[in-house]
Amino acid sequence: MFEDILDEKKINMLQLSQRSGVGYNYVFKIIKNQTDFGRCGIETASRLATALDMDLNGIYDYNRSYFQKKIYYQDQTDWDCQMYGALNAELNKLFLIAIEYHFSPKYKSRDEASCRYADMEISCIKYDRLSEQTKCIMVAILNQQKRLKDFIAKYPNLKSLKDQEPLTDTLYISSEPYYIFSAYTDMNIAY
Repeated sequence: MFEDILDEKKINMLQLSQRSGVGYNYVFKIIKNQTDFGRCGIETASRLATALDMDLNGIYDYNRSYFQKKIYYQDQTDWDCQMYGALNAELNKLFLIAIEYHFSPKYKSRDEASCRYADMEISCIKYDRLSEQTKCIMVAILNQQKRLKDFIAKYPNLKSLKDQEPLTDTLYISSEPYYIFSAYTDMNIAY
């Protein structure tokens, strides 16, 4: 999310650190979402906002709206199999871009900017805000690609996926499931 702002402002993390007076390592953690911007302290947040020539409330609003738009954070209370299918498709696309980018670069099917955007988005995912269904879909995708261990090593924010238990109730992501993908069946997902 913050990398989008830096791109818009045409500055990098080092320049932001120098302009704001906030240490580079801390700026890096905030940009890579390893430290929650909402908890970094008002003085630090204000210095970053000033360095970005933005209103502090504008950054908080940008942060909130960015994450609320993501399908994997939406309220799933009334979802049917089509919505879960859309979630699966979106996460599959996102994860496959990152898998190609980091683990199979010679087969990369996207341009560098798309790969960096997917990389940034995945590194910003807040595990504790995800539903159990979303976590299980993520595990199924990564196990299907045989990249779960590699992926969580690359993205520490998702390390808890390695301990994810299957769903208690079957999750249908297709109205007529074929049960051909064992990685999904193992997580009690009817694909």
